[in-house]
Amino acid sequence: MQISTHFSKKEMECPCCGYCEIDKEFIGKLEIVRLQFGYPMPVTSGCRCEKHNAEVSSNSQGDHTRGLAVDISLKDRYKRAKLLKLALNIGYFRDIAVGKDFIHLGRGKERQGLGIYG
Repeated sequence: MQISTHFSKKEMECPCCGYCEIDKEFIGKLEIVRLQFGYPMPVTSGCRCEKHNAEVSSNSQGDHTRGLAVDISLKDRYKRAKLLKLALNIGYFRDIAVGKDFIHLGRGKERQGLGIYG
């Protein structure tokens, strides 16, 4: 089942229980970025139940638990740079972090943050 043109419910579900309460505005903004990006954006982590989140994250109040964050697998550094630029330009995502082979896009709090995973 698709929740938008380019994203399925299955890829957004918590891997341990199927929890999937993705925010409609969030998925709409993500879809806009995907259309501008022009490449697939494989989601490696979307929604997380509290139990799964506690196993994989130190942030108990993280956006993944509220359907407001995704991790996108991108091994190509030039594509990561392009996606980062698009996500910043849209102005909606306030919690962005870049890893060696992925980008985290989250709604975040009031202040915008940009991080790097070591």
